[in-house]
Amino acid sequence: MANFRQQLFMQFASKGLAASTEAFKVQYQPKKENRFHLDGITYEIGPAQLQGDSIEFEISSKIPQDELTNRDDFASYFAAIKTFLADDSKQPVDIDLENIVHQNPDGEETKERDYVRLLYRYDFSEMYSDAAVAKDVVRLQKDPTARTLPDLPNVNTLAGRVVLMHVEEFIQGEVTERMQRLIEANQEVRQAFTAER
Repeated sequence: MANFRQQLFMQFASKGLAASTEAFKVQYQPKKENRFHLDGITYEIGPAQLQGDSIEFEISSKIPQDELTNRDDFASYFAAIKTFLADDSKQPVDIDLENIVHQNPDGEETKERDYVRLLYRYDFSEMYSDAAVAKDVVRLQKDPTARTLPDLPNVNTLAGRVVLMHVEEFIQGEVTERMQRLIEANQEVRQAFTAER
């Protein structure tokens, strides 16, 4: 069972992830739940998950199957996405080519889709620095209106509330950056595949 600190980090990481998801849905064509559509590709941001003293989340994108001639191309497309992301400062802890089969309840239509799925994990210590928190605390002590902080029961210190805001902002920034890189990867890889045909 999660301790109080883990619960709070999870709560604020989830808020940051939700804010990033909503921003993508406003910027691009929204789809159900945590998905959006851009240039014929569906992207998805999974929920934040607590893993001990770490937060993880998945992002994924559908492989544009209609533009590829055979299943071998799917693996090549996936490999090209991996290569594109290989130099990123934050690497996924897991990256997979996932095949999902959907069958309509009436049993008449089956849809098979392939997705690039990336799993990212962040230790609590990555989400804030003591120096940045201390700087914000000093600023807020001088001017309490400089930033709106949540009023949280059982979080009595200013520093504690600042840490949670840093967690929220960090996760929001990371989800946004990781998804933006996946979008860029798809755009470049897709263009290369189209040029080959």
